[in-house]
Amino acid sequence: MKAINVRTALIILRVLIIALGCMWVMSAINSDDPNGPVESLVSLNLYTGVVCVLAILGFGLFHFAQKLVTNPKRAMGALIGFAVFFVAGLIAWLMADTTVTSAMLASGATVTEQDVKIADASIQFIYILGLLAIGSILVVEGKSLLKNWL
Repeated sequence: MKAINVRTALIILRVLIIALGCMWVMSAINSDDPNGPVESLVSLNLYTGVVCVLAILGFGLFHFAQKLVTNPKRAMGALIGFAVFFVAGLIAWLMADTTVTSAMLASGATVTEQDVKIADASIQFIYILGLLAIGSILVVEGKSLLKNWL
């Protein structure tokens, strides 16, 4: 698959995610059920997360296979990226809290410990990935500064 086809597929995927998100939010806002918007938006977050993870895995595996054929040494970088992604997810899942508070139950919605764990793990995962991104930027820029300075 050529690079232009991959870029086109990514653009189509982004537009699809944005369009579906807009439609879902509008339907949640216009819902007659008082708990409808909240439940719909929670479902939207879960579905969006699943689509994003599938996109990451799909395109990551595609690029890994492509690099494995053309340049096996560079394929190791993709493999390391997958490992870091999964380890970060595992750490987030293990750190997630399962405490259902009275504030969560105040709206009358049914909230289980598993719902709380998924939500908390998602938040923890975003924090971990954000810290890893900031760390990698600092390392790359630090190396660049040292290389230019020395």
